[in-house]
Amino acid sequence: MSRAALVDLEAHEWGSAPDFYGPRHDYREALMLRRLLPTMPGPRVLNAGCGAGSLTLRLADLGLHVTSVDASDQFVERLVAIVAERYPGRGLPVDRGDLHALPYPDGAFDAVVCGEVLEHLDDDRRAIGEIARVLAPGGVLVASVPANPWRYDWFDLWAGHRRRYTTAGLGVRLAGAGFAEVQVTPWGFPFTGLFHRHVFMRMLRRRLESGSAGPGRPPAWARAAFPVVRAALEVDTLFQGRMPGWFGHIAWARTPPPRAR
Repeated sequence: MSRAALVDLEAHEWGSAPDFYGPRHDYREALMLRRLLPTMPGPRVLNAGCGAGSLTLRLADLGLHVTSVDASDQFVERLVAIVAERYPGRGLPVDRGDLHALPYPDGAFDAVVCGEVLEHLDDDRRAIGEIARVLAPGGVLVASVPANPWRYDWFDLWAGHRRRYTTAGLGVRLAGAGFAEVQVTPWGFPFTGLFHRHVFMRMLRRRLESGSAGPGRPPAWARAAFPVVRAALEVDTLFQGRMPGWFGHIAWARTPPPRAR
């Protein structure tokens, strides 16, 4: 990519142009829910860094009491309108807030989901500590992050990633925040990684070089191929947890259980 394009990437404000939510995004959220739902101790869920809210809507469709928080005014305003239209009377809060200082009391939630957020934050350790604080005893966190620091490239710069994570590094951060049980699972090999590099990144590069902010709405052929690609990504489930785990990590962690009296 040209030097001028890289300068534009450095000036890119993440959240000003939402990413293209395609089959890869859908598959990752499905993996997160598969880890979350069988282990949830209760229905109160926080979507920490909700973004455009696709995971919030999936949680709400399951009948869970989901609270959403994001630092972006644009995302919050958009999701407030969608939630009000789709779930009238459900009382599903959408709040403007900073993950470094969450606007909720201790132990307010049974579970927290945090999808592709920690890598954007200046102080991810502080945010993980805040997540632990707002979880009730025995509460569950499911988070996803990009993997392998050596793969950091121009895409990460465009996406506003401060970092990528090793399996051990993410585990240490979670344990350091007081989580009693921690599991970090690599995912995305082989097809998710291939899709990202040979389809998504090529679409993004063409858009950036043409002066557009991001991938935008995919062409008709790509929309038609969505179900086929999404089905192919399920093959990666067979390799989940095995190295190299090309694309990312999904972390599951639990806070210490209530103390016996």
